[in-house]
Amino acid sequence: MIDPDDIDQELEQHHRDAMLNLILAWGSLDGALGMMLARVLGITMIEGAEIVAKMPASARFAEMRRLMLRASAGESVARMLKKHKKSYERHSQTRNFIAHSHCAGIWTKDRDYVVFATYEKVGPDELAVDAVPIQEMHKATAWGGAMCKLALAIADVPYAEETNTSNDVAPVPNEA
Repeated sequence: MIDPDDIDQELEQHHRDAMLNLILAWGSLDGALGMMLARVLGITMIEGAEIVAKMPASARFAEMRRLMLRASAGESVARMLKKHKKSYERHSQTRNFIAHSHCAGIWTKDRDYVVFATYEKVGPDELAVDAVPIQEMHKATAWGGAMCKLALAIADVPYAEETNTSNDVAPVPNEA
């Protein structure tokens, strides 16, 4: 339990930067996953935007995996997509705190943690309060950026930096 007296409401710039970078990276990732699914479906980006616009990212991964399992020699790609989906879901928890919770401030006992109050009941008389380490924000940002770059390369998006001119697509970080 985090005592409200142990929260400094004034965020430092590096905390703000970490949160903003994560949100921006994941906003790009959301669109890139839709474009990737459109490519896998064999439809135009415009058609894809109509079909996948409201589809959650985990559903986009699941649909691509389902399609790969039906394709010949698609089993290895389906396994890779399943791993990426699990990583997405794990890192999305960090993103969700930032996007969907009240940022209460910095935990004074360890200033590497940002405290979020989520409007969610967790006990008979208490709401959820979580402390997220800034290192997790950096990891989620790096993963989201790498996955975005991979998705754009697969989608063959012409306006993505270096997508069509290079084979040096950043690998999505492996996680155990």
